[in-house]
Amino acid sequence: MVLPEGFSHWEHLQDMLRRDHNRLVSRYFKDLGDEWEPEINSPRGAIRVAATMNDNDTAVMTLLRLYYFYEVLGYGRKRLGIFYGIPAKDFQENWESRPQVFLYFSQDKRSVPDGLTPVTAEISFRIADETSATMNPTKAEALARKIASEFIESRRGIYFNKGSEIITYYDKKNCISLQIYTISEREGEEVIRKILNIRGIPFDADKLGESKKVKRRSQNIPQGTETVYGKERKKKRWRPTARVQFRHAYMIVDNLEPPVHLVDTTGHYWDAFVRF
Repeated sequence: MVLPEGFSHWEHLQDMLRRDHNRLVSRYFKDLGDEWEPEINSPRGAIRVAATMNDNDTAVMTLLRLYYFYEVLGYGRKRLGIFYGIPAKDFQENWESRPQVFLYFSQDKRSVPDGLTPVTAEISFRIADETSATMNPTKAEALARKIASEFIESRRGIYFNKGSEIITYYDKKNCISLQIYTISEREGEEVIRKILNIRGIPFDADKLGESKKVKRRSQNIPQGTETVYGKERKKKRWRPTARVQFRHAYMIVDNLEPPVHLVDTTGHYWDAFVRF
């Protein structure tokens, strides 16, 4: 069947793109309700107006709305699969079906030396008394609020100093196996106590440990270069010391994709139970 007379490829592409894009935008802003009317008096409303495509948009405006939604708001990154080096389902089958919570920290960008990337930290623990069958949204929201109570102060994520020392805490009964990279046992213990508070588990000093101290010192700004894949490249940092801040928390539940977002301070995860 031939295309209709006067068919415009641009108009057709714009119509299809607007239809599918605005459907995703509507889902992203579902908290505003099905009967939402365009308005810019609220932060979420103003963002939705900027991301929504209109029939009279130029090609440049269409591209800018796409860029704003997928890159600036982070919708494109949110839809990326969690990668373990093997398919997620294969990875999860090798572990007990206990939900696993991840706490993500990162260094403030303004404190990162030129040419380097922010230092990050991720701490995880499992919920031993729950399974993929027993975990549900109500329990996940309660968990999110416990995390926020421990890792949020004055509506901002708390800081800790990441370093080269490894402070450990092993509690097999409660499925707790923690390794905290920090600058001192005191700071490591503070983070561990917060995680135990979330789980409602009393702290046991006998379960606290410290890995064998290494003589090698942290390298924040390494000097010199090395040959990598046929080219001279700057040497990488080794267990750099940096002040990192709590950014968000998410939970992986066996046979459920994508992850369940619990707490967010970045503005990237609109569906997190607790947002700041």
